[in-house]
Amino acid sequence: MARPVNYINKYMWRYLLRKFCLILLLIVPALLAIGFRISPGTILLHDAPVGRPFDFATERGQVIRIGPMDYDMTYHIRAEPASAGNSSATGYFDFPNASWFSVAAETVFAPAGEVTEVPMWLNIPDDDGWLNHNWLLGVPVSPIAVGEGAAQIQVGGYLLFRFETEAKAGVVPYCAENEIVAVPSRTLFDKMLPDVPRTEVVELYHGRQRALLYSVERLDPDSDVARLTILGTPGYPRLTNPEWVEYPEEIVIPGKGEGGGPFPITVNVPRDEPVRRFEEILLIKSDHAKTAFLRILVNLEQR
Repeated sequence: MARPVNYINKYMWRYLLRKFCLILLLIVPALLAIGFRISPGTILLHDAPVGRPFDFATERGQVIRIGPMDYDMTYHIRAEPASAGNSSATGYFDFPNASWFSVAAETVFAPAGEVTEVPMWLNIPDDDGWLNHNWLLGVPVSPIAVGEGAAQIQVGGYLLFRFETEAKAGVVPYCAENEIVAVPSRTLFDKMLPDVPRTEVVELYHGRQRALLYSVERLDPDSDVARLTILGTPGYPRLTNPEWVEYPEEIVIPGKGEGGGPFPITVNVPRDEPVRRFEEILLIKSDHAKTAFLRILVNLEQR
């Protein structure tokens, strides 16, 4: 009885494989014919303003673009914390209030053969507690209806926007439970002189109720995270001599409401080095929390 079973299984497998290939041949050309595009797929906004509206079209020439497609389509656009869409990015935490991001229309009709542009704005309330944050916002672009006679394939998109709010020392940040915030999130060592070390102290906060120990390490400039997620500050090349920047490799961050954990950073650039400015990026890590980061920007005195 074993032989007939094997015989049937073999031919059933061939039949199923042919059916699967036929389905692929039908679906893939239809998807390609749609010509579906939504952009920008991602945004990184350094120094996202706190306390004033930010118009992406006016200040960066950016709008959400949908199409062109081969048929009429209607879409719904909304904002949400990225975790609601099962999305994440190393160093960035959930955007705290989706209503701070808005688009010109939440329901958008995209005619066939045209590119539909949707302006967008960011408006973070005027509160020092929102400075120094690194956030990730998800923007689902979801199909509502397909035009008459169009292929019954509906596709949407999921945009991921990264916001790094303005940096400022001496403030106490709001922290979500799993969030780590460096104050300031970008520490500037300006007009540095060769062979003259300087130390600045950053305060690290988190939203946990008890103190936790974190490790600190530099972000590898050749890593995927550095190339794709935590991008460098424009105009500042990454530091190629990590020994110029000294910092503790571990830091205890006090529990929520108990203040920040002091984190000293010392920069010392040797004499006769052919550099004018650079950036170092440090990761703050723990087995019990998401990874955070802080930026160190250095300008050398020009003589």
